[in-house]
Amino acid sequence: MRKLLLLALLPTLAWAGAKGSSTEKGGKLGANYWSAASAIDGKIETAWMVPGESPNRGEWIEIDIPRGEVDKIAIYPGFGKSDETYADYPRVKQMRVDIFALDDDQVAKQVGSTTIEVPDKREWQTFDLTDAKIDAGLFGGRVRISVMDIHEGQDYPNLGVSEVLVHMKEFDAKVKVTALNDGDAAPAADMLDENPKTAAKLAGTAATMTLESSGFGISSIGFAPMKDYARPKTVEITAGNQTVTTVLPDKATDVQWATVPGFNGYTGGAFGAIEVKILDVYPGKLPEIGVAELKARATNFEAI
Repeated sequence: MRKLLLLALLPTLAWAGAKGSSTEKGGKLGANYWSAASAIDGKIETAWMVPGESPNRGEWIEIDIPRGEVDKIAIYPGFGKSDETYADYPRVKQMRVDIFALDDDQVAKQVGSTTIEVPDKREWQTFDLTDAKIDAGLFGGRVRISVMDIHEGQDYPNLGVSEVLVHMKEFDAKVKVTALNDGDAAPAADMLDENPKTAAKLAGTAATMTLESSGFGISSIGFAPMKDYARPKTVEITAGNQTVTTVLPDKATDVQWATVPGFNGYTGGAFGAIEVKILDVYPGKLPEIGVAELKARATNFEAI
C-alpha cells in the first residue's frame, strides 16, 4: 500500500526547485529577490546572491532533479544583468558538482562528484560530467554546486550566480498535437505517423501549434523537413511561463532540434501543454511549411 501511495504522489514529491546555503536580504526588493530560485527562473537579469559578509568560498546551491541520468551542468556565472553588474560582483572560478540520489526514505547517497574550472566569461557555460544515474528510489535526487574559488568583483564582496541548469540525458518520447494554426489539427497526423513520406503542410511562413507531453518531461522538439517545402528557421517554444527561441541551421535533410525551457533547474521540466511557434522559415520551392515528422526528446517520465 505504501508504494502505491508513493507512486500516486510521485510527480509532486520531487523536483521542488532550488535552495542555497545562504541568501542576501532583498530589502525593498523583497525577501526572496536574491534566493536560490532566482538561479533557475530562466532570467539572466536575476541572480542567487550570498550575503556581503560571506567568504563566498564554501557556499552552495542545490537543485532538485527527477529520476533519470545527469549528463552535464550549465552555469551563467556572476550577476549577468549587464556588463557592469557582472564585473561588480564576484563570480564562480572553481566549483565542485556533487550528485546525490534519494532512496525511498529520502536518504541521500552520493553517486558522482566533479571539480570544474569556470572561465571568467559573461555567458552560458556548459561542462560535461561523469554520467550519474538517479534510479534507486522514488524521490529523484539533488545536484549541489559548491563554490571552491572565485573571480573577485570590482565593487561588491558577495558572489552572484544568474542561472544554473542541470542537463539530463535525453531519450526519444512522444507528443500529441492538440491545436495547430487556430485550432485546426487535421494535418497533424501526417507529422506524427513515423512515415517520412507524408508531411503536415502548413500555409504561410509562420505557424503555431500546441503539444501535450503525454507524461514525459520534454526537453527538445525536432522538425524533420519535407523535400521542396519551406523549413522552420526561427522557433519559439513556451512551457511553464518561460520561452526559449532557437534559430535552426539551414539543412534540408536532417532533423533540427529546438530546446524546450528547463524551468525547474533541469532539462526536461516541461509537462503538460507546450506552445510552439514557427516564426519564420527557410524558403522552399513550394510555399507551404513542410514538417515530415515532429520529434520529441525527454529526460524523465512522471509515472516512473
